[in-house]
Amino acid sequence: MSQQIAVRLSAPEIAVLDAAVADGIAQNRSDAVRRSITYLSRYRAYKRDADILTRIKSSGESVYPDLDSIPPSDFTDLP
Repeated sequence: MSQQIAVRLSAPEIAVLDAAVADGIAQNRSDAVRRSITYLSRYRAYKRDADILTRIKSSGESVYPDLDSIPPSDFTDLP
């Protein structure tokens, strides 16, 4: 179920939405707004995960214990 809301945007903000439509990133302004909300939601999740990993690392705990047994030299030949 969706709900319609009214939002006041500045001319530069509308220009960003219109550019997303013109570039084919979004089908229309509403789609551009929905994509922006999805982006913000993902950003919050990534930020939360980064904060958790930072907290683990600063506590001295291993961030990825299942990878601790792999010597760092094994990664030097990656492209």
